This record gives sequence, structure tokens and C-alpha cells, in this order.
Amino acid sequence: MKRLLFSASIAAVFALGMTSCKKDYHCDCKDTTGTGSIFETTTYPNTGLVDAQKACKDRQSLWQNTTHPAAQCTII
Repeated sequence: MKRLLFSASIAAVFALGMTSCKKDYHCDCKDTTGTGSIFETTTYPNTGLVDAQKACKDRQSLWQNTTHPAAQCTII
């Protein structure tokens, strides 16, 4: 029984540790035509990875629908 409880405790700690690591993420947007230079960098402070990826993808959609149709944004 002690082994089962210990294993369950370790699994719970591991699962909680993997859930939401909040830190600063940077979204770099570059134009894939021509030189491929970065034209915008956005910082998402104290954010989880999934939220930062969603925000970066939204940023890419914004640029693709306005002045940079060949924009590609990635999380760093």
C-alpha cells in the first residue's frame, strides 16, 4: 500500500509540474518574401506556452490580412 501511495504521489507531482509553466515568451513575425527579415517582435510576459502560441497565431492572422500577406510568426 505504501508503494501505491508513493507512486501516486510522484505521478501527481509530475502532472502538476507539467501543467502551466508561466514565463515570458516572444513572438517574432517575419516576412517570408524577399529577405525574410523580422518586422515585429511581441513579448507575452508571465504567460503559459499554449496561450502564447494562440496569441502569436492571432498576430500572424492579423498581419496576413493586412499589410504583410506572407507573414510568418513563431514563438521563441
